Amino acid sequence: MPKTIINPEDITNLLKADGGYLSGENIASTIGVSRAAVWKAIGQLRKTGYAIESSQSRGYKLLSSPDLCMPDLRAALSESSKKREHELFYFETASSTNVIAMDMAANGCAEGAIVITDTQTAGKGRLGRTWLSPAGRNLYMSMVVRPDIPPRDATALTLLSAVACALAITGHCGVPVSIKWPNDLIAGSRKIGGILTEIRADIDRIYHAVVGIGINVNLSSEELPTGIRQIATSVLIESNRSFNRTALAAEIIMEFDKWYGLLVIHGKKLIMEKWIELSATIGKQVRVAVGDLIYEGTAEGIDDEGLLIVKLADGGSRKFSAGDVTIGGARQ
Repeated sequence: MPKTIINPEDITNLLKADGGYLSGENIASTIGVSRAAVWKAIGQLRKTGYAIESSQSRGYKLLSSPDLCMPDLRAALSESSKKREHELFYFETASSTNVIAMDMAANGCAEGAIVITDTQTAGKGRLGRTWLSPAGRNLYMSMVVRPDIPPRDATALTLLSAVACALAITGHCGVPVSIKWPNDLIAGSRKIGGILTEIRADIDRIYHAVVGIGINVNLSSEELPTGIRQIATSVLIESNRSFNRTALAAEIIMEFDKWYGLLVIHGKKLIMEKWIELSATIGKQVRVAVGDLIYEGTAEGIDDEGLLIVKLADGGSRKFSAGDVTIGGARQ
């Protein structure tokens, strides 16, 4: 008896491999399901953004895939020269990819697992802020890692993630991106994305970490809330063209794999050097808000643990592990 449950990805793989029309009967017999199951799965695929043409005499033909497509992402990652194992978990809607990934990590999922969603209902930012997460526009994903590094070096995960994202967006989209300490991705003078790293560790060991990445990709100016239009931007706004989110996700993951490999083998020195090269903060006049306190001075660099070093206006120096940074007098 044919199976009644079908993985829609099996159908997309067949249609992509053939390139032309495949009859429902051919698809059903190849996968081992009923024709009714094929028809139902085709309907599900269309709802998720696949354009599939149907002909009573010839069958089904794949015209295009959605711009956030897990089969295409798996294929791109499998062809990477920096290939690592990544199990992908896709949710059309999720509360927060970081919340899901942290729960998966606590329950023993493999390193490299990636949670991706089309929209978040409770996206997480720094300092308890929410992250704007409309459907069909941006990239929201979180990766589980289990690095063999001391907890004091955990900030290196945020640094390398920012480096990977900046290089991927710049290289793939042609939009120059810099990094504002500690985790903001900046295009021009406005925020285009951010990183949120969460860890579970004790005094001498990191059990697991989750790196959350949010990138504004195809968000138009009109879709940005009025209150943040002066401080936020997107790849679309900066380049005046839209981009396939699957291709950008693949570039980011491959860059992350490259820099994560360098961290594991060589330590954080190369990562910190690249971060400083891409920094929008170092050498600039800054205001750092820590609670109700405001500190002003020149950002001189970061120390071995990623703390921001600021030479204060009174000639003294202070290191910051957290804070709201303003560059050149305008909050970003």
